[in-house]
Amino acid sequence: MQRVLGVGCYLLAMIKLISTTSYAADILIAQQEVVGPTLILDTMFVEESLSDPMSYTVLDARSATKTDTPLMEIPQSIQVIPAAVLRDQDQQTISGAIENVSSVVAPKSTELLTSEFIIRGFKSQFYTDSLPSYGRANGADPLSLVNVDRIEVVKGPTSTLFGGGLGAPIGGLINVVSKQPMPEAKYSASFRAGSFTTLNPSFDINQPLTGGDTVLFRMTGEYKYSESYIDALENEHFSIFPTIAFNFSPETQLVIRGQYSHVKFLEYSGLRAEGTIAAAPYTIHPYRYSGATGTPKSRVENIMVTAEFSHRFSEHVEASVQSRYYENTTDEYSSFTHRLIIDGVGDFGKPGPSYLPFYSGVLPATVKEFVINPNLVIDFDSELMLDVTHKVLFGLEYDTTRVKAQLGVFYDEFDDIWLDVADRYDDITYLSIEGGNISQAQNDRYQTIGVYLQDQMDIASRLHLLVSLRWTSVIVEELSARAANDSVTPRIGAVFDMTDKLSVFVGYGEGFRAVTALFGETPKPEESSQVEGGIKFDFYEQSISGSVAAYQLIRNNVVVPNPEGAFSSIQSGEQMSYGVEIDFLWEPFESLSILGNYAYTNAKLTEDPNPKLVVGDRLPRVPKHSGRIAIRYRFLSGIFEGLGLGMGVTGMSDREISLPNTYAVDGFYRIDAQASYPLTEHLNLSLNIQNLTNTDYYEPFLFLQDAVVQPGSPISAFARVMVQF
Repeated sequence: MQRVLGVGCYLLAMIKLISTTSYAADILIAQQEVVGPTLILDTMFVEESLSDPMSYTVLDARSATKTDTPLMEIPQSIQVIPAAVLRDQDQQTISGAIENVSSVVAPKSTELLTSEFIIRGFKSQFYTDSLPSYGRANGADPLSLVNVDRIEVVKGPTSTLFGGGLGAPIGGLINVVSKQPMPEAKYSASFRAGSFTTLNPSFDINQPLTGGDTVLFRMTGEYKYSESYIDALENEHFSIFPTIAFNFSPETQLVIRGQYSHVKFLEYSGLRAEGTIAAAPYTIHPYRYSGATGTPKSRVENIMVTAEFSHRFSEHVEASVQSRYYENTTDEYSSFTHRLIIDGVGDFGKPGPSYLPFYSGVLPATVKEFVINPNLVIDFDSELMLDVTHKVLFGLEYDTTRVKAQLGVFYDEFDDIWLDVADRYDDITYLSIEGGNISQAQNDRYQTIGVYLQDQMDIASRLHLLVSLRWTSVIVEELSARAANDSVTPRIGAVFDMTDKLSVFVGYGEGFRAVTALFGETPKPEESSQVEGGIKFDFYEQSISGSVAAYQLIRNNVVVPNPEGAFSSIQSGEQMSYGVEIDFLWEPFESLSILGNYAYTNAKLTEDPNPKLVVGDRLPRVPKHSGRIAIRYRFLSGIFEGLGLGMGVTGMSDREISLPNTYAVDGFYRIDAQASYPLTEHLNLSLNIQNLTNTDYYEPFLFLQDAVVQPGSPISAFARVMVQF
């Protein structure tokens, strides 16, 4: 960590030396600058940022309250990654962008179908425009940011307001906010290329369709092909996002969004810990592919249609309805080994110590989901003992999801199942899987009904209270069984403004969520509770803002893979995490932005009756210490006017790779650098170098919860040319 801090301090010193301006930006003035005309569709939906496009400052968010609320008045930790950060850092995936937020562990692109985002030690839920997509992040196409305006991260239970699929987020929420159609015609196209044969054209077309800005249209899309530093891997994906907005009147709007995405890739199952990070009589090359290179390509196809209707009845009453139909088709093929497979086969027929038995697997699945979510917001004042301003939210939610899935795993003892993992180029034959060999099948249905009420109260302009309550009913029909569960989850919090620059907050919330069986016994619902407190600050005269938070989060009935069965699940007793987080933004000059975070996270298993799971073990993939600092400097005058330079340093401590704990990967730090320059008024060139020091490291990899790892990416470089009018 000393080395990381040293690099950051050195870079900051260099930036100050080359800076020729002493301009100190006043954040209040900056927030009043509007660049171009902007359509505000409705306060119920997040519009694109109105602030200086160079600034990273965000003043409000919706994901914690479903209303536009200043960050300083939300009694919960919430961080927002705006479009300016995504652009300056040349972020290509949500996983990369999310490193700018404390306490979040993101899956890698190679874990598209096997992992989920982790917030404060626990799995979180993924939403797009405040509506759920059943399953993992592939519902929102995590390989693309072409249609993303901002990313909002809420930490801890948000079960009083959000549900769908199987229930509500009980560990945290990542809400991706899409780009909006705008009244000014704008067009852009870009081409990105670089390491690993990356080819990535994209476009963004914004075109008003009528005069008076009554009908607006926007469409974004991209195609990407890339190989990998890992042998044999390649990825191809295409996505398109059309959006049309009908501005019937200043009080009434309708927005219809579409999405189609298609991803094709060779699935990666990770490398065993033995031979990589753990001692073994052999060594596995870090970039070796993990199975049969002839494995068929896996495919993921997503179709999504979303409608958002809003109407303001008066200055104090507004209503909205959001609905979505989502359809996912997945054909997953894999070639893998597993600890249980290795133990089951033993040494019978084994050619040597570095040979491991590999099986073939297939998991075809389809998901069809419909969700509708009406909301009513009423503002009013009450005068009892004190002047109190209320913002009351009443909402309903209905979600029905149908999931069909099959599972087939095979091997043929008369064929060659032995792969020499010590030989980087040794290969085996993928065993074709016939329909009659499918060993397990599910045809499941999940229904969620939720009713919630929330009151945000401002008392004497300095005390902000939030009280909410939700009733949720979840019906799970799977494995020829039907389970119905309901729960009432409360949430309460308070923010007190010590000054106009500093506030303290405290909050308590509970979570309730049904879970899938994952080809095992239908589990009980998960439950959670969180206590959180901290400070939020916005010293606008010094242009520094952020938050410091401490928390304790407890989850019960958490589903984990069965230690005695690779394709089934069990429920552990209790898991707990507690920690401290710091997130900050400092923009001392108009030309300089410094974005940083640090998290201490202690996440562990605290109770469990299963003798295979050890109480006190750390939860997989979660570092105790993690942090990032990202610096961006912009030349505003002189011969380098328009040039932007950036650097980010990301680091984390060691992480366990499985539960029960067996092996841990070492801590590491990585340095990335970016530069951009406007060649002409309409043409811009940018460069992104990742892992600048070519640091070697391994990361935990999730595949059937086995003790496997993935090597970190070596140094790589990418260039982008963008034209815009």
